[in-house]
This record gives sequence, C-alpha cells and structure tokens, in this order.
Amino acid sequence: MAAGMAVWGIEIGQCGLKAVKLRPAEDGRVELAAFDLIEHPKILSQPDADADELIRAALEKFASRNDWQGDQFVVGVPGQQTFSRFCKLPPVDAKKIPDIVRFEASQQIPFDMDDVVWDYQVFQAEDMPDVEVGIFAMRKDLIRKHIDYLGNIGIAPIGIQTIPSALYNFCRFDGQGGGGAGATVIIDVGAQNTDLVIVEPDSAWMRNIPLGGNSFTEALVKAFKLSFAKAESLKRTAATSKYARQIFQAMRPVFAELVAEVQRSIGFYSSTHREVELQEVLACGNAFRLPGLQKYLENNLTISGGVTRLEKFKALVPSATINAPQFSENILSFAPAYGLALQGLGLAPLAANLLPPELARIALWKKKRPFFVLAAACLGLAAVCPWARTAMDRGALAANADDGRQARQIIENVRCVNRRFEQVQRDTTQEERILETLLDLQKHKRLIPGVLALVHDALPTLVSAAADDGNSQQCSQMLLDSLDIKYVSGAEQSTEIRGPLPDGARGPWPDHRPVSQQHAQVREQGPGFHVYLIGRLVGVEGRAAAATLLMDEYIPRLGRLGSRAGLGFHVPADTPGLQECPSIALVDLRPYVRQSDSEARNAPFDDKQRRLQPPLPVPPESVRQEDADLGWRFEIGFSLKLGEAADSED
Repeated sequence: MAAGMAVWGIEIGQCGLKAVKLRPAEDGRVELAAFDLIEHPKILSQPDADADELIRAALEKFASRNDWQGDQFVVGVPGQQTFSRFCKLPPVDAKKIPDIVRFEASQQIPFDMDDVVWDYQVFQAEDMPDVEVGIFAMRKDLIRKHIDYLGNIGIAPIGIQTIPSALYNFCRFDGQGGGGAGATVIIDVGAQNTDLVIVEPDSAWMRNIPLGGNSFTEALVKAFKLSFAKAESLKRTAATSKYARQIFQAMRPVFAELVAEVQRSIGFYSSTHREVELQEVLACGNAFRLPGLQKYLENNLTISGGVTRLEKFKALVPSATINAPQFSENILSFAPAYGLALQGLGLAPLAANLLPPELARIALWKKKRPFFVLAAACLGLAAVCPWARTAMDRGALAANADDGRQARQIIENVRCVNRRFEQVQRDTTQEERILETLLDLQKHKRLIPGVLALVHDALPTLVSAAADDGNSQQCSQMLLDSLDIKYVSGAEQSTEIRGPLPDGARGPWPDHRPVSQQHAQVREQGPGFHVYLIGRLVGVEGRAAAATLLMDEYIPRLGRLGSRAGLGFHVPADTPGLQECPSIALVDLRPYVRQSDSEARNAPFDDKQRRLQPPLPVPPESVRQEDADLGWRFEIGFSLKLGEAADSED
C-alpha cells in the first residue's frame, strides 16, 4: 500500500453526513488526515423533509469544502436496509466453503438472488476446526441510489459496507473493549434505529433495533405538546436545561423499551453462545449525550464491565486534527466512518464488500490504470525512436540537396499552409453563422412579458366610496379575466367603433351588439401583435361611469405606456377615428351577472376563447358579495407593432 494513500469513510445518517479521512502511519496505526460533519437542516425521516435533496446538498457541500481529489472512498449503508446472518458450517475443505455459502445464502436471503448484492466473511480461529460465516446482502436498487448520490459529485466508491460491520472493524482495530477471550457489546443509538454488535476475537453477531433518537423526540412531542423541531432542540439541550429532570421523566418509557430490547438481544445471543463471556458495553452515537441514558443502561444490564462511552480512538497517531473541538465534541458519532475508512486501507478484519461486481471491476481497472499508462508510454517511445532516427537522416540528406529541390519543397509547404488556412477560414464562417443564429433566437424573448406588463401597468388606481349604509366602504375594482395575444406577420389592426353614447361618456364606445357585428379594418403594415382582453368592472354604478373609467383612464394609459421607448414594440398612432388612443378600441361593454356553478357547467362554448367559462371568483378586499355578483363586462382590443415609435416617450 502506498504511503501517501488516503481513504475517506462516509456515513450518510438521518441527522447528517459524517466523514473521516485516514492515512497509514507507523507501528500499524493510522493518521487522521481530515474529517467533516455536515448536519441536515431537517432529519431525513421527518414527514416534510425531501431526503434525496438533503443528501445531495450535504454531498455537494462536502465536495466544495474538502480536498478529496485522488482519494478513495468507502460508503456505509444503514443496518436496517441490509440483511445479515451468521451460521456455523461443519468442518470442510476450504475449497468447498464458497459453494456451501452460496447454497446457504439462497436459503437465508429473503429476496430473489438476482435482485440483491451479497458477500460473505469467514470467521475461524487458528486452533479451532469450526467455521462460522457471516452473510451480508442488500437490494440492488438501494445500493444504486447510494452510488448515484456520490456519482453526482464525481465520486466512485471502492467499497460499500454496512454500518454494523464498520463498527465491528473499528472496535477490533482500535483495541476498544476488554480484550482477551471475552466479547464487547457495541450499542450505537442512531436517529431511527439502534445497532447492537457483539464483537468477539474471531466472530461477530449483529442485530438492528427499531428504536433511536427520534423515539426520544417523539416522547417529548407527546409530553410537552411541541412541534418535532422544537422537541428535537429540547432533547439536544437537555443536559444543560433547568428542566432536565422533567425531560428525563418524559423520555423514561423510551429508555425502558430500549433497555428491554437490548436485554432480549443479549439474552438470545447468550443462549446460543454459552461459552462466550460479555465483558463490557461500548456506547456510541450522539444519543448518549442525553442525561441518564448511560446510567440507566448500566443499572439494568447485568454485564460486569459496565457501560463505557467512546471517548477517544486509541489507534490514531497524535495530531492537531484529533484535537479539533468539533471532532472531540462529536467523537461519539464518528466510529462508523472510522471503520469504513479502515476497510479502504485494507486494515479491517471484516472485509465483505456490497459494491456491485461490475463496479468493483471498474474500480480495479482504475487502480491498474497507471501501470497500463506507463507500459503504453514505453511502447510509444520504442516506436518513436526508429521514426525519429529516420527523420534525422532525411533531414541530413535534404540539407545536402541542390537548390531546386529545396525550392520545390518550399512551394509544396506553402501550398499546404494555404489549404489549411482556407479550411480554417471556412470553419470559422460556419461557427459565426451558428453564433448569429443563437443570438437571433434571443432577440425577441422579452416581447410577450412586455405585453403582459403593459396590460397590467395601465390598470387604474382603485377608487373607494361610502356604501349606502354608511358603515362600510365600497371599492371600485377592475379585474382582468382573460388575455389573448396573437402574432401577425404583416397586419396591424385598427378598429372603428360605432354606437350610441350614454350620458356622461366622453368617448366612442360600442353598443351591446356581438363582436362579430362590429366594423373592423385590417391593413397590411408590418409584423406585430393583436391583443384582446376581457375583464370586469366591479363596484361601478352606471354604464356611463364604466365607459368613462375605461375610455378616460385605462385606454389612454395603454396608449401612453405603449409608446415608451425600449419596449421592442409600440402602439401605432395612424388609426383613423381614434386620435387620443390610437389603435385601441373598446369592443364591448355590457352588464355582468355572476353565474352559479350549475349555470357555468351548462354554458355553451365561448366563440373567442373556445372553452367553457367557469364562474369567476369573488374579488378580494372590500368588495361585498352582492357587488361582486353584479358589474360590467368589457372587451378591449388593440394592436402592437414591432419596433420603436418615431416619437417614443422616455
């Protein structure tokens, strides 16, 4: 193994991403080169959390703030997503073990063998004939998901390992526990589940318990009627809270349930491994920051060595990175990532790998790639040497040739250069045409948003007036229900309106005849848009007032705002019959009565919109229900021409 080789162990947990970077050191120890801890904004198991997005964000943050190029990666997968079984085999020849394990795996794994990735580990003491095998499996779709997360940031892992197996590797390599012939029990309390691992010198046993830190949080939610986020914050600060006693009492039922599950697991193990003595419990996971949890386990578990919290890693060489405050404060949660990195360095006793075989082969080829590159370079150099010698000899002969020969060579070189120049010139022209086409596509992309902004910017200011009862305010509102924009390649529409004028109206407006009976003139003048909008006036009394509001306020504002410079279009000012508001026409104005739901469903297709008209919503704010059901329905049409007007306003 190269001395400068470094491996990252990455665990993506429910609460955050934990990463440890190890490098081999002297005396069989390792060096902590770097570490990282990125907490998710939300716990992945929360109902409103997008787990995929949170994991992607954490990995992108890891990639942006760490130097990882050229390093290798081993990824951990949660114990509840994996399958693990341990079984003893009869004394057999070592060559037959793979066939026996393959048969045993097909019987034990509760999935189709084509749908899982599986591997095994053989445990056997040197002086004992008995063979024990650990079988580990995981569904392919779950493994692909983890690989895709890392692939999005350009990382290809060399190994995938279960978190319980990583804990086993950490305990064995780091010398944790009592040692000797006894066994150490590791209890790692995570957010959703608790991993229980029993570590023997030449064997292992694992179980996943469906209780974790979230169970304590949910107990606080029920006890104190808090939201999940507030209960989680209260749990994390319980040790320094003045209500620590009340918090502990609220979580006590979960403590009891967790201890009962641990006792049940240890009891089952002891009944099948009577010769093994359990010496000590090693506590991992940030849940052991909770006040009283360690003491509660110690009082209820009958293990001679008691319960010890993980305080330090014994096999790490001293360095400034180890003494970093963030690492020391969160050392309880770094054990799985530590074990994963050990496997990448080849220092782990449990070396099962759940990386799919095809990806494992790719990783193996990447390891061998430098040797292939070096061999190819040697072959290339061997091939170049004769060619270089031949070129040198030809050069010596050419130097002694006569002048005519040299002239012909110069002419041929010039012709080659000219041909190359012409080829490059043709390619440049083609690229320029492509760039011009792309720029031309972006030329008019602001036109439609500009038309929408013009229609809404011209809306008049709301007018308030006292209602009849004198207690409330009646508000005049102008509401736009539909907008139709049609591009015309060479037509500009100008509408000439005919009809009687109501009392008080100061401009031309149509009578109640359908739009098909209005008189319209279309003249070919240039590309532009025909804009047709339908709206309502609510809270306006009288047709004359409604027509005046449209003709004196809205339509003139459309004309003025549509003549500004910089829009890319303008309202043409050459329509006969409309001097103040050119090319803008009030096409229709009629009373509006709100439809009921049943009337809307039975209504015929509208000729202009070609769709059923649903009952329109009641306008907001101070307009009352009875005012909203009555009003004036208006239709306005106008034309826009592309380009700037000759006398555009600033």
